[in-house]
Amino acid sequence: MTAPTALIADDEPLLRERLAAHLAQAWPELRVVAQARNGREALEQFDEWQPAVAFLDVHMPGLNGIEAARGIARRAQVVFVTAHEQYAVQAFEQGAIDYLVKPFDAARLADTVQRLRARLATEAGLPRSDGGAAAADGAWPGPADEVLDRLAAELRRRAAPGRWLQRIRASVEPSVRLIPVGEVV
Repeated sequence: MTAPTALIADDEPLLRERLAAHLAQAWPELRVVAQARNGREALEQFDEWQPAVAFLDVHMPGLNGIEAARGIARRAQVVFVTAHEQYAVQAFEQGAIDYLVKPFDAARLADTVQRLRARLATEAGLPRSDGGAAAADGAWPGPADEVLDRLAAELRRRAAPGRWLQRIRASVEPSVRLIPVGEVV
């Protein structure tokens, strides 16, 4: 069996590097074959490398992560990595796609890795560790397309031109923190 491969897409280089480093610890056999700065680049890299997993930030310039997921969703496992709980928690409780809320911790990433390993094992025809069964066509269970459509519409609405700054990116040693403007005094 070949090693699983992954794509990481995030507009922040430090966040891409941090996720890659955490993945190397949590899932040593996973090979990150490509990194992208935006959704359009993520789709190009995905088409070139065909990774088994795509880690996508929700907010990226140009094509956002939700729109990029539409082009990737049926061909790989998609995990959203976002600082915006309001998109991920409600939408992904369906169990169709996993999510990591920035900043994530090692335990949360370990849960994501466990889910991904189970799904990839099922796709490869291996028995799942949780005893469940996968959809016959390999598609996500549940209304994933509907969820992606709603999330994309909400992102477009919130990213309307003329909106004020919503978060500040601050470097704190080797990491980047996203601070909501409303919390700044």
